[in-house]
Amino acid sequence: MSSDKLESFPIRFTGKNYCALEFQFKLFVKGKELWGHIDGSNPALRDAKALSKWEIKDARVMTWILSLVEPHLVLNPRPYKTVVAMWNYLHTVYNQDNSTRRFQLEYEMVNFTRESLSIEEYFSGFQTLWIDYSDIVYANVPVAALSAVQAVHATNKRDQFLMKLRPDFEIAQSNLMNRHPVPSLDACSSELLREEQRIVTQATMEHRANVSAPVFVAYAAQGQNKGRDMRKQGHIISVCPIRPERKQGIAYHASTGASSSAALLAASSIVPIPALPEHTHS
Repeated sequence: MSSDKLESFPIRFTGKNYCALEFQFKLFVKGKELWGHIDGSNPALRDAKALSKWEIKDARVMTWILSLVEPHLVLNPRPYKTVVAMWNYLHTVYNQDNSTRRFQLEYEMVNFTRESLSIEEYFSGFQTLWIDYSDIVYANVPVAALSAVQAVHATNKRDQFLMKLRPDFEIAQSNLMNRHPVPSLDACSSELLREEQRIVTQATMEHRANVSAPVFVAYAAQGQNKGRDMRKQGHIISVCPIRPERKQGIAYHASTGASSSAALLAASSIVPIPALPEHTHS
């Protein structure tokens, strides 16, 4: 990116993201040593030559602002002729630091859960809501009490982040919350990123193992269709043309009960027939 261009500036002002615009644009303009044109610490000069140079720099910053504004908003700051006036207009109209915005953020924070998000996506969305909420709350907190309020919010934010994790992170969540002292939110996020990588790697290894495992039942079933002497694929023993014929078995029947008694009675009533005498011929 050249010194006067914003082609790669990561945000576009939509009218609903003033906090994000202010944060990133402030860093960009300070890097160009021109923030004094926005906060009023570098006012217009009376000397004609110096004023001309000042106006060039002021117009440059206004051009940067307009290049970040969505087309339907680009004409709204037209009545303002200096960067200070233009920036104050955007701050007054679009910086929502009222009670309605605070309630909306509190509602979104309560209902924000991880669901199908990765740890990185979940952490980023969670942090964005809390930063917007903190900017509104801290604006009305006295300096003497600010550190105490920030400490309470840090603990609350960390606990909310951990409690809204999915059940597959239950063990990691329990380990983090049972430590003494409990790690900071950034430290918890770092450990959860490592745990997420471990879970993904383990699931990948198990999937590959299941895919490559041999199915022994299928091969056993195929073995039943092969001949005993010809182990070729598709050879079926029941239709084998060279298989010897089976021997016919003799069926034997055994009788019990009344049939057996009748058979014994018939055997006992048989009278032997005497043999006929032999005749001799003279």
